[in-house]
Amino acid sequence: MFCKECGNQMTDESNFCPHCGTQLAGDAPVPQAEVDNTQPVLTLRPVFIPWVTVVSVLPLQIFFTVWGAGFCGGFGMFAVKGVGLPLPSWFTFVFFGLLFFFGIPILTYVARRRTYADTEYRFYPDRLEYAEGFWTAENKTINYRSINEASLRRGIIQRKYGLGTIYLATPATGMSQGRAMSGIRISDIPESEDVYSTVQQLINAQQ
Repeated sequence: MFCKECGNQMTDESNFCPHCGTQLAGDAPVPQAEVDNTQPVLTLRPVFIPWVTVVSVLPLQIFFTVWGAGFCGGFGMFAVKGVGLPLPSWFTFVFFGLLFFFGIPILTYVARRRTYADTEYRFYPDRLEYAEGFWTAENKTINYRSINEASLRRGIIQRKYGLGTIYLATPATGMSQGRAMSGIRISDIPESEDVYSTVQQLINAQQ
């Protein structure tokens, strides 16, 4: 280290500068531990709740059930009559109605379950790396210096299961009434309040 008075170099164990005699006891800088940026500080996976997934698509399920029964069922009826199949006229309407009614929640359930299973967030001392997606896999790295704002939101159902969603706003994120409209969404994570506190500390350390 160097003397703060005369600027001459000395050993780290010195209590007095050998050149000017300045007392250094208690003033020596504390060496900082080297940060390992290759190991994640925190690794998260979202929690999948089956019944929430099924209920969330109920409006879409009803709409497409009615549309599928009417539109697809109508075309199906003409096709059945065209080929001369001995089926009642109502068969195609019921068939397509049931197909959409059960098919939409099943597909949504499978897709979201696989998406959550393939999603992982890794928080390093200087960056966030995450992989998510089922239909379209996505891998991204976000430097903490690029994050403008972090916020935690917990819905009624999330609070029941001890979950929460953390939003990270970047320069490209839209804002409305002082809140992020888009950005990086870390959904349905357990112990969200503790995680949010840790994420804020990591971000603040890089600002």
